[in-house]
Amino acid sequence: MASSLLHVTASNCSTPSCSSRVRSLLGSSTGEVAGRELVTVYYGSHQPRNLSTTRGGGAGGRQRLKARGSSRVAKEASNTSYTPKLEWLKQEGVDLTNECIIEEDELCSRSASGLLKLQQTIWRINRSISRCSSLSEALEVVNEMKAAGVNAANEGTYLALITVCRRQQEGDRALSIYEAMKDAGVIPSVLTYNTLISCCQQAKRLEDAYRIKAEMEASGVKPDVVTYTALMALVVKTGPYRGRSSPAQRLEKALQLYQEMQDRNIRPDSITYNTLMFAGAQAKVPEKVLEIYRTMVAAGVPPDQFTFSFILESAAAGGRLKVALEVFEEMRAAGVAPKTNTFNFLIEACASAPYPDAEKAWALFEEMKTIEGVVPNAQTYNHLITASCKGGDNARALKAYELMWNSGYQRAVTTATFNKLIQSASQTEGLESALKMYRKMLDAGYKPDAITYSTLVVACNRADDLEQALSISQEMEGLGVKPNQVVQHSLIAAYGQAGQWEDAVATFRVLQEGEEQLTSVSYSIIFDACFGKGGAEAVLKRTKPGKLEIHPGVEAAIGLYNEASEFGFFTNFTQADLARCDVRTMSISGTVVAILAWLLIIGQEPPALDLTIITGVKKNTTGAKPRKVRYTKNHSIALSTLEAVGLPCNALNTATMQVLTVSAADIKRWLDDALGEHIDTPVVEEVIAGNGL
Repeated sequence: MASSLLHVTASNCSTPSCSSRVRSLLGSSTGEVAGRELVTVYYGSHQPRNLSTTRGGGAGGRQRLKARGSSRVAKEASNTSYTPKLEWLKQEGVDLTNECIIEEDELCSRSASGLLKLQQTIWRINRSISRCSSLSEALEVVNEMKAAGVNAANEGTYLALITVCRRQQEGDRALSIYEAMKDAGVIPSVLTYNTLISCCQQAKRLEDAYRIKAEMEASGVKPDVVTYTALMALVVKTGPYRGRSSPAQRLEKALQLYQEMQDRNIRPDSITYNTLMFAGAQAKVPEKVLEIYRTMVAAGVPPDQFTFSFILESAAAGGRLKVALEVFEEMRAAGVAPKTNTFNFLIEACASAPYPDAEKAWALFEEMKTIEGVVPNAQTYNHLITASCKGGDNARALKAYELMWNSGYQRAVTTATFNKLIQSASQTEGLESALKMYRKMLDAGYKPDAITYSTLVVACNRADDLEQALSISQEMEGLGVKPNQVVQHSLIAAYGQAGQWEDAVATFRVLQEGEEQLTSVSYSIIFDACFGKGGAEAVLKRTKPGKLEIHPGVEAAIGLYNEASEFGFFTNFTQADLARCDVRTMSISGTVVAILAWLLIIGQEPPALDLTIITGVKKNTTGAKPRKVRYTKNHSIALSTLEAVGLPCNALNTATMQVLTVSAADIKRWLDDALGEHIDTPVVEEVIAGNGL
């Protein structure tokens, strides 16, 4: 028969050379029974099955492959006492010598009944192995099997050991057993291959899983729906870190496997579709999730609780409230009972929708309380608070907070919870209400963060209360909270509202020296602050044509713009092409400042060509009926700026652009008037003189 079995202790298997230990233990031959494909394979059922009838996977094995993340039954310890598992061999009077030991030259003379009895005996031994709580214990059973004289280890024995490894979340050791199995010449069945891919999923061994699939096909074993679904699950759940693929890339790979299934006429099941929808949810593409769901329904595969959870989760994350409610109705029609997380996703969708619906969120909350077994949890209340805050219902936001607190979820209340409530109070009821919630937060023992203070400073800006804003800023620094960019932006805006542009610029300089990189928002806020109360747009609205006052604050804004232009932050115009200024991507205040800075340069070196200001992109209306042009906001602001400085212009719309033009004659006349002795307005003279041009 095979080479003699060597004794392996439990401690031996804890070493990295697990495959060599198993190889030594189980020998190097498949045994004659395995050679004739009469061995029993353990499928988790209570009856032995012939290998040829179980290559499709088996229901019991399928259920075992569905199991996810089972906890370890016990920790391995080499000094743990071992209780024999094969005492039944002696108790039932099995003649080990006569019934279980098969010599190669005796195989053909064995009776069918003898082979069946051997089959059943080995199946029971393999089942005992598979039920062990650790690989060490399983190998002790194999030792006991060897000591009893049973040398007919087969695929079921290896599979039992692999099953123990999977249950104990030891995918790496399962792969070692697989290597020993190959060395012994044992050909795995589809169940063994599928179990190994499941182990690869535990160990996050994607390349090994693909290798096993390739070896599976090379050995003539055809992958089935379990194979592909397990491989998909591994692809989808391989984390996006340490050089691994992004969620979008993982979705693409999963869809490639799905297409391969289709090409091989392998019918996906609900787990397959659920895995694909999970991948779509992780990639944040609700449209793809919904498409997969529609394909699933069209294929006649009934959706389950997981199906609807993935769809609702994706819809909620994408703010697709209408889709979420439609799917919820389909869930009811399918007879799938909603759970707590079902309503959590629906309420979250109410909060994340483009137009948050607090009314609907509360209606869903009331409905979930009427369903037996569906109980609101901390996540429910958090979503309810968010929906109420975003929906502008501060009273209900406070009610949700109180319900959360009184329901025993105090530990789930965080600084972020209070930040939402403070923001809601400031937007709906004003600064005093926001400060009241802030004091309540402090009394409850919660430490404010930078978001807390930025929210409060914004509320102060809205109330034109610079003194309170500065007080909050000082309190923040006293508590050791480092102001972030949002806080500093808010302070700059507060100074601007109070007409203190010097302090605004000083705060901006601090921001420049900080760790956070300046953004276009940073410049937009400081430009507005330099113009004074209401910002640049408000100043333009108050200014009569040709009467724009270039005070020191505006000069400071132009100076900051020029600084940023020097290191390439702004590129609205170039010295090589002064006749053209592009403000399409600028903010409102940025557009005003860019045009003023541009005119200063032109006053020094007037171009011979007409001036062009590109203000927006014209939408393609090919084939559509002619209609009135809808100008961009930047176009209106640019036009108002030119009017404020008294410079005439004309609108010129090309096939793709919205443009303002100033003729060379008009710019020359404008400059002559501004520098002449008899001018009614000193606008350009002030601009040029104030900037040393």
